[in-house]
Amino acid sequence: FIYDFINGEIAQRKRKVNEWRRWCILGAEIVKQHPDFPHALIAEIETYRGCIRWFNGGCSFCIEPSFGRPLMRDEEDIIKEIRELRRLGVAHFRLGCQSCFFSYKAKGIGKREVPMPNVDAIKRLLEGISKLNPAVLHIDNVNPAVVAEWENESSKIAELIVKYCTPGNTAALGMESADKEVIRRNNLNSSPEQVMRAIEIINEIGAERGDNGMPLFLPGINILCGLRGENRRTYEINYRFLKKIFEKGYLLRRINIRQVVYLKGWREKIDKKVFLKFKRRTNEEINKPMLQKILPRETILRDVYLEIHIGKKTYGRQIGSYPILVCLPYKTSLNKFVDVKILKQFYRSVLAIEYPVNLNKASFNVLKNIPNVGEKRAAFIIRHRPYKNYKDIKKFMGELADELLKWIKI
Repeated sequence: FIYDFINGEIAQRKRKVNEWRRWCILGAEIVKQHPDFPHALIAEIETYRGCIRWFNGGCSFCIEPSFGRPLMRDEEDIIKEIRELRRLGVAHFRLGCQSCFFSYKAKGIGKREVPMPNVDAIKRLLEGISKLNPAVLHIDNVNPAVVAEWENESSKIAELIVKYCTPGNTAALGMESADKEVIRRNNLNSSPEQVMRAIEIINEIGAERGDNGMPLFLPGINILCGLRGENRRTYEINYRFLKKIFEKGYLLRRINIRQVVYLKGWREKIDKKVFLKFKRRTNEEINKPMLQKILPRETILRDVYLEIHIGKKTYGRQIGSYPILVCLPYKTSLNKFVDVKILKQFYRSVLAIEYPVNLNKASFNVLKNIPNVGEKRAAFIIRHRPYKNYKDIKKFMGELADELLKWIKI
């Protein structure tokens, strides 16, 4: 719009490929004006525009099919954009906006609803980006039908993601509903069986823990409430599907439960009580125990960026697509990266303390939150500082010394 306005030819149109190619380089310097630049900023890079299912209307709630046939960017154009952003100081990247990362330059787009993934194109893209040494490289949306219907190709892509991207990566699977009547009436992209198979494939390849403390590559699930044909039974079907994932031992990075935004003249009334009960039940019986499996007590999370104080607590996250919210139960300085050790899990967040704690310098508020320490022992620790070695700690702390060693340094 701005380009057309300056040139006196305002029109309702989309970017052309050559404009996209030029503008992403010419306009890259604007990142310096972002308040999070450079340390906490993550740049979202588009790989393509549109939906591979545009020709059959796509999902009932989605605007992506309105863009028409997907417009794919060349690998080298994407790499050039990231190279320019790296030159400017951006270190974190998310390959987002696309409706399905696994469908980038897929074969058979427009001829079949589930095109064959293009492993070679994705390899060229990820390998080229990785040579620029980004601190974070994550993806976003994935169509589970593509993963399930093209298992061999999708497994290779998942392996490429594990190899070239950074840990904590998430494939957001747009299931939306496990109710087959809702799927039919809203032309959704995948069946429950396809979603389950996609979850299984990604878990088999990406569930190993990475060097930042998070699993390498996990699926996430999107649930959308308020779709055509939804009723009370739909919520039970969705819950049972999520419970089945948990019982099978698969990991989900996150379950995103949302309400539909109405775009096309129809409106399905949402039963608020049933909706809230579903969310609460999912949080209590699936989200929390799932997070306990992903980040058990004493897991170390690396490079958590501390962002904000709320009350007497400090909150931060790793930089990435879907980072875990980390709560430190005390105030500390902001706008820095720290390593933390997990104390406790909640529905969508964790309680942790900085790790390792410097026993000779840590504040009273930090010390009292070390397991089995509390206020009296924290005061005792401070009174008897400094500690020179383990013998000093053993002398003053007795049996607590061995427990302390899990959390401290001298």
